[in-house]
Amino acid sequence: MSGEPLENHNLSAEKIHFMKPISFPAPPELLASLNAAEEQIRGLLFCERTNLLYDYLGSLGEDRFDFLPFPEEIEHDFPNPRGYATGMEDSALNGGIMIHAALLRARLFPEAAEECRAFAAKLLRGLELCATVHGREGYVVRSVSHRDGTSSYSCSSRDQLTFWVWGLWRYFRSDVATEPEREKIRSLVVKLAARGEREVVPENQYSYLTLDGVPDPLLQMDQVLPHEILRLPMFYLAAWALSGDAHWRACYDRRIDRALRRAAEPKEDWNHFELSQFLLTLALCHELDPRPEFSAIAREIGDVTEEMLCSTFLPELEKWRGTWSIPATAWRNSTALRLVHRSDGGVVSYGKLDLRCGQTPGFHDLFNLVRIPGNLMTGLLLAPGRPVREPLIRRFLKAFCRPDYRRSCSCSSVNVLYAALLGLERLGGIRR
Repeated sequence: MSGEPLENHNLSAEKIHFMKPISFPAPPELLASLNAAEEQIRGLLFCERTNLLYDYLGSLGEDRFDFLPFPEEIEHDFPNPRGYATGMEDSALNGGIMIHAALLRARLFPEAAEECRAFAAKLLRGLELCATVHGREGYVVRSVSHRDGTSSYSCSSRDQLTFWVWGLWRYFRSDVATEPEREKIRSLVVKLAARGEREVVPENQYSYLTLDGVPDPLLQMDQVLPHEILRLPMFYLAAWALSGDAHWRACYDRRIDRALRRAAEPKEDWNHFELSQFLLTLALCHELDPRPEFSAIAREIGDVTEEMLCSTFLPELEKWRGTWSIPATAWRNSTALRLVHRSDGGVVSYGKLDLRCGQTPGFHDLFNLVRIPGNLMTGLLLAPGRPVREPLIRRFLKAFCRPDYRRSCSCSSVNVLYAALLGLERLGGIRR
């Protein structure tokens, strides 16, 4: 493909599926769970002031965000520069996921299309805020304080950037996007790519620099693990596809062969999020550059993902009989604070302490009980060139109905709802 604008290429919108669709007769409990999960996300996790989703809830009432950090804590990167365990860790990531989920729901449920599209547009504004609130072009923060609409932790991550790009790309390719919104998306992604070109160099340890101007391992884009090595090429490829600027295609071409060799290297110990992010990255790269290496890697990683889902995490969700509601605790009230030490024993890194805070007992166990099957199933359904068996999709949809989303105090609903909607779309939608 040449360096022409995207609209001159024969790329069909949302071209990420590989099974012949069938019509799926949805039981009432599935429809009820879809509605409950969306209501929890839109009505509780979402903040109208920032247009962002927050990770946790301190309650199910009007005071649900009161536990979140204060601006003066955020200004000093307390308890840590990444916002871990504060409820402000994954807003950019979850916003990118939920944009596509909202667009999927609009297509699958035409009667709700208008409100779903309006919600997707709000999420777009939230993702834009994460990239512009600090005045540092091309840097995407994790979240923004609901209290003042401006404060953000200094250290983002390549994972936040990955889902941020994914959400913008899916919105751009939808029939919802206006021309001003598409132009905005072009500009935002190109600025991310330009910052990567400037900063991801040996002198910076191949890292995007944080808001403090320092490198961080979570923002390192080269000399990284197999599931991480395609992220920067993906950003360049998206910048090219959106802008038509051949410079970004050249940046991609210079990196991709070496990156693919690294991506294909074996890795024994996998985390669920590593697998789902890897498959999502492969999906977008393959969509824009359909070379066989992407689908070959996806088939191998998909096998690992399906085994992990079916042997461990889906059965755990299916057999759970405990509570579905554990409110989050403010980091400053945690009874399990731990100071992270450097390899040499010191505790100060680039002038900052790194405090890790334990959540309410059982909180993360419940969070992961729902989130992990959603992550793994999402990865499987996005994996290019690897069909997912219909019985597995139906089994997942049945398990999706188990949680009581109306009482959930975490963003685990985002991951599992996204997977459920992808599964329904793969099955051809709802039989009416």
